[in-house]
Amino acid sequence: MSILGTAVPAEWVAVVVLAFTAGMCVPFRYGIERLRGFGRVVIGKLPYAPPPGKEEGEAMEAATEGDHGSGSEDHPS
Repeated sequence: MSILGTAVPAEWVAVVVLAFTAGMCVPFRYGIERLRGFGRVVIGKLPYAPPPGKEEGEAMEAATEGDHGSGSEDHPS
C-alpha cells in the first residue's frame, strides 16, 4: 500500500485504523486525563538542573509558585 508516495505495510494501516476506532470509543474527558497522566510520567523522567546560583529546592519553589491558574490572589486578572 502506498500513502503519499511512501510504501506502508498493510499491518501498520490496520493498527492505525484499530487505534483510531478504539480512541473514538473512549469518552473525551477520560482520554484527555490519560494523555495528561502519560505526559506527567514522561516529564517526570527528565533530569532537572536548577539555574546557576540557585539551590534545587529554591528553584523548584520558584517554578511552582506561578502554577495557581488564571484567577490566583497573587496575580489578579
